Amino acid sequence: MIIELSVIPIGAGTSLSEYVADVMRVIESSGLKYESHSMGTNIECGWDDVTPLVRKCHEALRAKGVGRISTTVRISERTDKPYTMEGKMKSLGEKLDIG
Repeated sequence: MIIELSVIPIGAGTSLSEYVADVMRVIESSGLKYESHSMGTNIECGWDDVTPLVRKCHEALRAKGVGRISTTVRISERTDKPYTMEGKMKSLGEKLDIG
């Protein structure tokens, strides 16, 4: 399955890149395949990966003194065929006649 994860510290000011970098270090260390974009991160994972990963992201921000965190997780799952981020983009490219 593919999840889209967005973890936002509340009350941390207007520039959040320092906090985003901390969350990205957690995602990188998970060993899961991921792609970052301007509003979050897409991650290929299984059900057993989601909660521990989100918890570690929250722990990283709490360690920096963040007292309130807003997290959004969107889940896209297919069971009829292999499902990857690369496969989704390839399929879209074919339909747009660009790849």
